[in-house]
Amino acid sequence: MNAFDTVERMMNRWPLLGRTLMLMVALVAYAAGLLAVDAATGDARMPIVLFAVFFLPAVLRAWLLVYWQVRDDLRGRFERLDRGSA
Repeated sequence: MNAFDTVERMMNRWPLLGRTLMLMVALVAYAAGLLAVDAATGDARMPIVLFAVFFLPAVLRAWLLVYWQVRDDLRGRFERLDRGSA
């Protein structure tokens, strides 16, 4: 459990790093799945299209989590700057 605690502390300290790693894993899994379906089906394109459409929301969710994290971080920094100058 020590390794898990270390990773958890790191993700709590840098949440953007955790979100970015989730995005990278989602993109790699998505691409690997597409390649696996392509290798398994040969010339048939419909299974590839179905796979791509079915799993695209998972990739978009991971990307949106990173986007929302960056947006909230930037809003927080600008709010602190505005309060400091007023």
